[in-house]
Amino acid sequence: MIKKVIRIKNQRYTEIDENVSVVETIAQNKHDLFWFDYSEIVPSEWAALVDSLQLNDLEKLFLTDKKAFPKVETIKTNGLYLRVPTSNAWEYNSHYIHLILIGNVFITVSRVKSNAIEKALQQLKAGALIEGIEGVFLLMFLLEGLEEHLVNNYLEARNIINEFIASLDVKPHDEDNDNVVRIKGKLDGIAGQCEEFLFGCTLLRTILSIPVFPVSTKKILNDIVDTLTHVENSMRKLDNRLEDQLHRIDSHLRELADKRLRMLTILSSIFLPLTFISSLYGMNFEFMPELSYKYAYPICLAVMGIVAIIMLAFFAIKGWFK
Repeated sequence: MIKKVIRIKNQRYTEIDENVSVVETIAQNKHDLFWFDYSEIVPSEWAALVDSLQLNDLEKLFLTDKKAFPKVETIKTNGLYLRVPTSNAWEYNSHYIHLILIGNVFITVSRVKSNAIEKALQQLKAGALIEGIEGVFLLMFLLEGLEEHLVNNYLEARNIINEFIASLDVKPHDEDNDNVVRIKGKLDGIAGQCEEFLFGCTLLRTILSIPVFPVSTKKILNDIVDTLTHVENSMRKLDNRLEDQLHRIDSHLRELADKRLRMLTILSSIFLPLTFISSLYGMNFEFMPELSYKYAYPICLAVMGIVAIIMLAFFAIKGWFK
């Protein structure tokens, strides 16, 4: 487990001793903001952290529920618990980040190192300002960071998909169908992540309607929800473009199959009368007048050639070779 403890006082970022107890900080702190970030945490460490927060049984159940879906709950007095998805890059599987707010103490927990959290920490260290002094504004700051990270993942996915679709405009190949399905699956992953994040923020917006939370936090959250809604709609359009490419490639493959079948039909049609003629004169009857005729063989070859030429001309006129 990697642990970072950040103190924010008068909008100034300070890293402090990581051995500081989160429980003591919750009990003693009244004014300053504290951010405890736990990354690469294992299940046993997560369980120990939950036990140390002195929650009731129902609140512990909220935090330890292993079902994979976003969650927003109130804990303690005016405390919040969120579980929202994120990913370090658009093509990678998403994972859930636990966000816990108790008073002015903010806790983030993730099983892997999160690029979105790291960027938020760097922004604070560089002097980024939080809109208010309450802990809920620090929560909003991180949600904005997660939202920005999701938008960047979408933009990266869009650029890659646009370049890929442009490469298909010349002439799709058989393997392109598998590539479209693979990329479409990755896009579905980030679309699902956006949908779950939007669902979590919508739940949080309902909770923030309680008068104890600052009114300005609702505006911040509304902006996040609006952005996520726009990104979700954009990803749906991108998915439709990929679906169109699947239909286009499928149509192209069927056209190739039709051409191959047409050629086989032409060859079969040409060789059918030739096979009949050769089979007819391959019969071993004693009285076949043509067998004793001096020019029977070249005449038979000529007839077979003329038949083949006539059939080729017929198929060409009908446009079967186009």
